[in-house]
Amino acid sequence: MERGCGILLPISALPNEYGFGCFSREAYEFVDYLSELGMKYWQILPLGIVDDVGSPYSSVSAFAGEPLYIDIDKILSDDEISFFKLDRSLSFPEYKKRKMEALRYCFSKLYYATNIDKFIEENDKWIYDYAIYMVLKDELGVGFTKFPKEYKDPESPETIEYIKTHSEEIIYHIFLQYLFFSQWKKLKDYANSKGIKIIGDVPIYCSMDSVDMYASKKNFMLDENGLPTYISGVPGDYFNPDGQLWNNPLYDYDYMKKTNYDWWVNRIKHLSKLYDLIRIDHFRGLESFFAVPYGDKTVKNGVWIKGPGMDIFEEFYANGIKNLILEDLGDISYAVKALRRRTGLAGMKVMQFAFDYNTKSTHMPHDYEKNSVAYLGTHDNDTFMGFLENIEKKNKFCEYFHISKDTPNDVVTKIAIENLLSTNSVVCILQMQDILFQGSEARINTPGTCEGNWIYKLDSNYADSQYGEYLKELIKNKNR
Repeated sequence: MERGCGILLPISALPNEYGFGCFSREAYEFVDYLSELGMKYWQILPLGIVDDVGSPYSSVSAFAGEPLYIDIDKILSDDEISFFKLDRSLSFPEYKKRKMEALRYCFSKLYYATNIDKFIEENDKWIYDYAIYMVLKDELGVGFTKFPKEYKDPESPETIEYIKTHSEEIIYHIFLQYLFFSQWKKLKDYANSKGIKIIGDVPIYCSMDSVDMYASKKNFMLDENGLPTYISGVPGDYFNPDGQLWNNPLYDYDYMKKTNYDWWVNRIKHLSKLYDLIRIDHFRGLESFFAVPYGDKTVKNGVWIKGPGMDIFEEFYANGIKNLILEDLGDISYAVKALRRRTGLAGMKVMQFAFDYNTKSTHMPHDYEKNSVAYLGTHDNDTFMGFLENIEKKNKFCEYFHISKDTPNDVVTKIAIENLLSTNSVVCILQMQDILFQGSEARINTPGTCEGNWIYKLDSNYADSQYGEYLKELIKNKNR
């Protein structure tokens, strides 16, 4: 990785007139803004299909992209768009409903004038399974675990007959993926031409409701009825002292090892087309993972099970995959730290963690090693202005940097940014909200909660911030 600075902002948070970010003109303008500041990175989080509350970490596919990110302005006239009544006032479910209606119209308008054969050929390892699953899911109104028995097998006579009678619906879902990947490639190429590298995320787990569970059952720990024996979670950590029950199926790494981790290798290779750098979320799950018996409502009966460790990284390297960042946050054991060192890949440092209630924090700024990516906070943290509302944490920060505890929070945030960029970390990533000095109301996600997440939207006048010129000079002076 090249020494530099970047901004964390998901695509969904980009401003536009419809209230949900996409690959529109505003996305290109944001790239121009980053380039003007001298930024070298844009961290966007996963591009996968979001769930019912907008989270990109619980996708129905490890390979597909979110159709809501498709820019219909490039396809439809103003009159056609106005027919679907998309505007900022809509709730997310209503917005999604109307946007998908608009995309259905795009399909009827464009499909027969579009040659998608090459796209299908390049993505044949996953695209048909995905499209068939989405058609079944739409028709049945439930996810994989609740499919009728006759449809749980992708090769059953009933499923094959269903495919024959729903070919247009299957092509529709393939067409949406074609649009998604075509538009994203243009935006990514534009960012790269401006010197901006894209950092994306790979959620370590798949959703319970996923085509991956449907079409790749042998890769998961399932019983004879196709249900999980264990589900994912974590014991207490920085984010939630009581632990979290994530409810994802877990991988059968014994089986995966026999296939040289082919599913994982194909997944990372595929995502390497989308991102320049890939952050593996919850990396510690590759050293050992927390398994909770399926059906439990708490994590108290969870146990640690050994993961693939260095074996899976050796397969990545053998296939030319080296563009990885490891999310090594939380309660990390010596074994996880040792594995991260063996991989030679960069881990993460988060300045907020240095000043929480953990007196033995490994996130003190003077300890940041060069081979790391440093943050004030990630999408799972409060904004820095919100963080400073906790008096005890603010006091600890002020003591460390020898500044008055009465210093206004926006000034303290500027000091934090300057010192983050002064650390040894090769890459520093700032949340967009922090360079706009926004409070907790602009937080993206609070782990372990269900309300108020993934709704942050960037104001369209973000480029007017007076801090921009100072930040531009700061990035230059810090050789970032």
